[in-house]
Amino acid sequence: MTPVRRIAPLAIALLTLAPFVASCSSDTKENAKETATDLKDDAKDNAGKVADAADTKAAEAKARVAAEDLRARIKANKTADDQGPRSVAAINESLADVAGSPKAVGLTDADGDGLDDDGKVQLDVDGASACLTLPATGEDTTVKGGAC
Repeated sequence: MTPVRRIAPLAIALLTLAPFVASCSSDTKENAKETATDLKDDAKDNAGKVADAADTKAAEAKARVAAEDLRARIKANKTADDQGPRSVAAINESLADVAGSPKAVGLTDADGDGLDDDGKVQLDVDGASACLTLPATGEDTTVKGGAC
């Protein structure tokens, strides 16, 4: 057999299969593009979820720190020493110095005695809350994460 006769069947086979190989290659490229796009979208979604979770945890930590700061300031407050830890005046004095200027919720003196009625002060920071509970007497204060 001559070299041309050996190559001719191979050449014919290659020319016959060329369109199928080309279309398969195009489909493979398209599938690879779709997979890459899906992975990119998933990565963006996951990054967004992680960022949101981190922001939420940071806000929760800020609220907790603000409540702990308020607790320490009330314990060191002269008005609180004289009138008690539930003193609205002492709470407001101490609140003025808390870092980050959190919003205080639940500070109520409905009976006008100068003391917070339930001893619960909620501090809100960036959409998160922490609850400071003040005793009617003594110094047994508590702080917990979340709303009061």
